[in-house]
Amino acid sequence: MDEKNINDHKSDQLTGSEDFTVILPEDNELKRLEEMNLDELIEDAKKSADMVDSEPDVQDPIEHFKDETYRQIFGEGDDLRRMFENEDGLWQQEIADIEQEPVQMEEDPENGTEEISMRKGRPKRKDRYGMFGIPHILSTCFWLILVVTIGVSLGRVIWLCASDVLAFGREEKILEVRIDNDDTLDEITQKLHDAGLIRYPGLFKLYAGFTDAREEIGSGTFSLNTLYDYHALVDSMSSYASDRKEVTITIPEGYTCAQIFALMEENGVCSAEELENYAKDGELEDYWFLEGVKRGDKYSLEGFLFPDTYDFYQNTSAGRVLEKMLDNFEYRYNDDMKASLDALNEKLAAKMSANGYGDDYIQEHKMTLRDVVTVASLIEKETAGSEESANIASVIYNRLTNQDAWPYLNIDAALLYAIGHRDEISVEDMQADTPYNTYKYAGLVPGPIANPGLNSLNAALKPNDTGYYCYALDPETKAHYFSETLEEHNNFLAGLGGE
Repeated sequence: MDEKNINDHKSDQLTGSEDFTVILPEDNELKRLEEMNLDELIEDAKKSADMVDSEPDVQDPIEHFKDETYRQIFGEGDDLRRMFENEDGLWQQEIADIEQEPVQMEEDPENGTEEISMRKGRPKRKDRYGMFGIPHILSTCFWLILVVTIGVSLGRVIWLCASDVLAFGREEKILEVRIDNDDTLDEITQKLHDAGLIRYPGLFKLYAGFTDAREEIGSGTFSLNTLYDYHALVDSMSSYASDRKEVTITIPEGYTCAQIFALMEENGVCSAEELENYAKDGELEDYWFLEGVKRGDKYSLEGFLFPDTYDFYQNTSAGRVLEKMLDNFEYRYNDDMKASLDALNEKLAAKMSANGYGDDYIQEHKMTLRDVVTVASLIEKETAGSEESANIASVIYNRLTNQDAWPYLNIDAALLYAIGHRDEISVEDMQADTPYNTYKYAGLVPGPIANPGLNSLNAALKPNDTGYYCYALDPETKAHYFSETLEEHNNFLAGLGGE
């Protein structure tokens, strides 16, 4: 072997891979090897082998390179065999992964010197599988399909909700829905759903909750179009709906609450039941003249619903109807009438004192505003004409201030209010056990029996000063005949053929 081949041969043995750390002989050893011929080299290699066998702790640098470095890189036994089984060349990447692992410095326990060692172990392979062991390509397809499905479903839900809110794709039809004053939002929603005006009750309730729709929706019977969206539905059921029909209603003087409520229902303003319920316990403004009026009865506002001509929208709430009439009473009962109440009590006190009643009795029988309205309602139902109202008022007050002589008012209208509105009463009716029976119970009745007009109110506040204690209707004149004594009264009735 020539010198060039020897050098090449030595280079092949000593260099290995360019990426590995190799322990090389000293320079003088290399010089010695270069001067030796091939036979000497072979002999020297044998001696080296014998030295390794005899001294196992001393390792030749070349053999150390072969034994340790290769084992660190490629492993031993089956690991080395499996390294070359991959036909795709994966082992090259695995070698590169090992080369990038950090070098760990270790301390020799005998001499304290540090030497470089490399981490052993099988390199990790790249994982070609995703979640739940599904290949990446299938996992990607799955997530893509899932996203598309969710998007389509969500879009469909949004479209269905929007079509209901905006009333898309419906056939035009006019439907009637009855909303009562005490209906809850759930009940209103169910009525709209049952009528076919909305498809999704939960969605409408959500809308109504955000817009406070229940506060706007009134009561009554509403004509609604299936093409109305949510906003139009609420607006059409509102007490302030612009397209509602307006009606003019005249309430005659002397109408009772029952008659007024029936008149409102007849004209489509509000149902009688709603008015009764609201008059019983509905929330009203703080009216000063209702002080002392006990609520809880459907006719508790009797006497204060001022008879007049009103303009009402159809399908108006019961509260607005009642407050409109109460507002009118407050307007009509002016400051002069308020002052007249004090003057009336002074006049009545003088009459009671003249009839022998003491101060305590007089104070207990002092007239309140509600008492005056009660007297006015009796006048309203008993009078045959406005010109005689003040005389009828005088008869009532004369009896109230002299109850020892005239304990009973004997007013037919009060008894008819309790037992029903008929033209005449019988002897049997006069035995009815009701505080409105002025033939059986003394003094003033518990409350108004009608809603008096302005003329009757003024007559109750400013009665004529007379000595009349009785009156009876003259069929010929259609007016009342007034008498100061019972004898005179009975004589008049005898002349009429009555009692």
